[in-house]
Amino acid sequence: MIALYPSIPIEKALECVREKLKNDDTLADRTDWRVDDIIQLLSICLETHFKTIDGRIFTQIDGTPIGKSISGPLADIYMIWFEEQHIFNENNEFRPFIKSWKRFRDDIHVIWSGGNEELDRFFWQLNYKEQRIQFTIERESNYTLPFLDMSIKRAADKLITKVYRKDTHTQKYIHWRSNCSKNCKLGILKGLIHRAHLLCDLKEDLLSELNLLKDVFISNGYPSKLVERTMNNSWKEELEKQLKALIREQNEENMYAEQEEEKSSYYDTLHVPYIAGLSEQLAKDLKVINVGVTFQRGRTVFDSICKLKPSSHRDDKKNLIYCLGCKCCDQIYLGETQQFFSSRKYQHEYAIKCKQSTNGLAQHLKQNKKHMIDWENRVFLDFEPHWRKRKIKEAIFIDCLNPGNTISPNILMNLEKGIEIASCWKEFNPQIKKLLSKKIPREKPTEKENSNLQNESTRAVHL
Repeated sequence: MIALYPSIPIEKALECVREKLKNDDTLADRTDWRVDDIIQLLSICLETHFKTIDGRIFTQIDGTPIGKSISGPLADIYMIWFEEQHIFNENNEFRPFIKSWKRFRDDIHVIWSGGNEELDRFFWQLNYKEQRIQFTIERESNYTLPFLDMSIKRAADKLITKVYRKDTHTQKYIHWRSNCSKNCKLGILKGLIHRAHLLCDLKEDLLSELNLLKDVFISNGYPSKLVERTMNNSWKEELEKQLKALIREQNEENMYAEQEEEKSSYYDTLHVPYIAGLSEQLAKDLKVINVGVTFQRGRTVFDSICKLKPSSHRDDKKNLIYCLGCKCCDQIYLGETQQFFSSRKYQHEYAIKCKQSTNGLAQHLKQNKKHMIDWENRVFLDFEPHWRKRKIKEAIFIDCLNPGNTISPNILMNLEKGIEIASCWKEFNPQIKKLLSKKIPREKPTEKENSNLQNESTRAVHL
């Protein structure tokens, strides 16, 4: 099918969903939501907006958005309706020729008993049923047709499958020396071996696929002994999987019991950047206390060198811990914001104008009428997208400069110390102070500079 997701008519798809929900007798047992409420929520989830570099905003008015998790199920529901209306309908004159119709999203495998002329007529009529739903066709060659990642060969009384790769496949997988966990690399190898056992019906096809994988992974830097050992162990593992599958089919109760046993025994999970050697040992140590470890990608060479986004104003940054100083004294203000700093700056300026009692900058200027906030030399101390981590970092910076329980008016303009943090963080105060001293120049203005600033402020007031 051509561009399935953008071609789905939203209005008709929602109508299909509504009919499915109305005919679902178990809906009331599963949720208290009414059908109209579910459809309204689904409509909101499908709203998609795009912003261009020059600031223009576009709204997708039809078609399911690519990339949203709801698009796949919604497209399937619509295509089920389409098949019921135009494929499996008794009025379809070509239905007797369709011996098999297997669809996975936008790929369909059909076994056709009619001739090529009838197939061409069916294909031509199918593209005229719904204007936006268009199909393409690929016929078998030498009794073989690729479908998904399978190559399906038609024999006299059965279909024979094996792994299929496009001619343009590069055989490149993550290199063994890449900065990635060993479990991830082995997972790729085991996954492809499992696919070979799953899809290859004939033993000669399976052996050929395993030999190919062996050469491919060795060429990608994997140790040959590791690859051979993994492949040798796969025969036993695949046999165990097949036996378990047979047991599940024979006894559904065993299936549910097995699913319970296979559930992870971890109570908590730690997300950390991957560091070769250290991360594996950390995961091994934490496994003893039922704590799982997942690895995140850290900063890469690509992130450091390639700047693909257009340059933006310095204040067009968000999720920051920032520092503002005073032009006339040593006091500073430490804050955090989820918004763009330009928006937060506007809020501070409005608070100063209104002399709000809840704003530290406003109170500082109220008590020191000739002082001025140094907006130009603001400093961004750190970037943190997670709201709680950002507040903790703000509190750590504040506690570093003001270790006491109350705010010292000679050091900070803040009115409070922020979120409560553990006392163990105080052990790092010397190191954090060194970090702040590099980022925040705290040179007290001379008397002459203060006089000049006061004169400038006075002239501004007279103007």
